[in-house]
Amino acid sequence: MSITKADLDKVTKETENILDKMKISLKCTTSADLNGVLVNLTGKDSAIMIGYHGENLSAFAYILGLILHKKIDKEIVFKVDVNGYLKEKDKKISEMVFLAIEKVRTSGFPEEIEGFNAYERRLAHHLVDREGLVSESKGTNDKRILVIKPRFIKD
Repeated sequence: MSITKADLDKVTKETENILDKMKISLKCTTSADLNGVLVNLTGKDSAIMIGYHGENLSAFAYILGLILHKKIDKEIVFKVDVNGYLKEKDKKISEMVFLAIEKVRTSGFPEEIEGFNAYERRLAHHLVDREGLVSESKGTNDKRILVIKPRFIKD
């Protein structure tokens, strides 16, 4: 589904509205690509928005998503980043996943990664699939574990 300028304008408006109500001073820019919409926030209150290990950023993105899904009549995937925090975190997650992928390829045995939130697991599943291996999430709630396995070919 294509993202229009009007969609981007709604995302920007709603983001700025929430930031204003929270009394947080950040500048909002939005952009779109084939993966969805990126909401990029920059400014002096970036540390407050990120919070401890990105918890505030994750909560903000969740709330913004709930609001946007009611305001925009189509399913839009979006990410919220603050001063490149999420981009850097994605890079670290990718490095961890690729290290585990190499271990699986070398040993032929599954590898488990703990401590990923839902967004991080989704990113990991995408990377694993792209590399031709299989992944699954095991466990419940905040105890979910990502399992990366070789893809066995049946004769």
